[in-house]
Amino acid sequence: MNRETELRTLALTLVEEFYENQGQGVLNNLNKRTYGNLSSDKDKVLQSIRKSLSDFQDENGNEMTEEDKDMVLSFVNKEIWGYGLIDELIHDKTISDIKIHDANHIRIKREGKRESSTITFPSEESYERFVTRLLERNKVNLGTANAIQTFTDADQDDFILRLAVISGLLIVGGSPCVVIRKIPKDKYSLKELDEMGMFSDQVAKSMSEEEITDFYISEDKSEFDILLHRMIRGRGILFTGKGASGKTTLMNACLEKIPETDSVMICQENAELFDLHHPDLIAAHVMVNGGDSKVSYNLGDLTRVALLVDLDRVIVGEVKEGSEAAGLSKASMTGHKCWTSVHGESCEMAVEKMADYISQATGYGNREALKQLLGFEYVVHLRNFRVDEIVRIMDFDHEKGKLVLEKVYPFTKEAV
Repeated sequence: MNRETELRTLALTLVEEFYENQGQGVLNNLNKRTYGNLSSDKDKVLQSIRKSLSDFQDENGNEMTEEDKDMVLSFVNKEIWGYGLIDELIHDKTISDIKIHDANHIRIKREGKRESSTITFPSEESYERFVTRLLERNKVNLGTANAIQTFTDADQDDFILRLAVISGLLIVGGSPCVVIRKIPKDKYSLKELDEMGMFSDQVAKSMSEEEITDFYISEDKSEFDILLHRMIRGRGILFTGKGASGKTTLMNACLEKIPETDSVMICQENAELFDLHHPDLIAAHVMVNGGDSKVSYNLGDLTRVALLVDLDRVIVGEVKEGSEAAGLSKASMTGHKCWTSVHGESCEMAVEKMADYISQATGYGNREALKQLLGFEYVVHLRNFRVDEIVRIMDFDHEKGKLVLEKVYPFTKEAV
């Protein structure tokens, strides 16, 4: 056993002692999932542990070095306030997604490509203990009545974490599955997304008479910049693509460009969309019933409230069912500028999917449901973290019973 492993084992032992003695010291409320004292007394806990390490000696009778003590405290910090064995994956900026199948099987997505992690838990018992403490720290109850839970951890310094946990009751093999999506707290700007390749280099020379002075990307890509300006000030945007295609990342970047004179409300399942600088923005999220509680507020509830508030823009993180789509389309048809995202393989399929959702909630036929989407103006499709198509909703063709869609990106020789 190497020195690092020995120190990690010691740290785990110290952590277990704290959990086993919850009735004493700063961890006395841990079982009740009251973590306020634990967070505020973090320094006190670590100082106490450092002091206790002076009592430890190696097999030759030598006291621990300050370097060894620092390493033990680092491990303890990760176990109690971080993510233990996978903490390095959580803070690795090249990793966007983490999926833990069981103690020996962790998959990650690094720079858009999936691979297996070399990290494993010592045992299935160790992994299940990790899951239990993760749920407790986030005040989430995973039981027979709540075997699938989604929640957000916004307490990390560098990332907002969207987590989904599926109980072992529903998994073949009996091991719980933990899925983590990481959203950077330091949001990417549109310029940074361009540098990362989200917007194609195949941009035509500007043929538009429109002039802008505040370039989002650069003057060299003025045609695409003009399109972005039109989209953000336009009637509404529907972002689409499969999971992890970049929808939330692009929406977050576009949020930064909403004029400060606009009043905005964000309605979302998890706290992923945010703008810390806009002076008139309400960022709301759903509340699910936990344990025996019967109280819950879903996206449909939040969207209905948005119609009663003095707003210019209503933004829904992701539409997944009829009430959400119907509420948002109603807002878009009453003068609100609306943004949302929906899973779809293309812009046209995303529009059809939204219409299906509206039909489910309202009983409208496809024709009438499609008309409800005239309040939106642009549909943006992303694939593998790249914008590959943008269409504009121009009108409704009454003869064909379909929306008239004009492709505006990738650019052709004609102006946008």
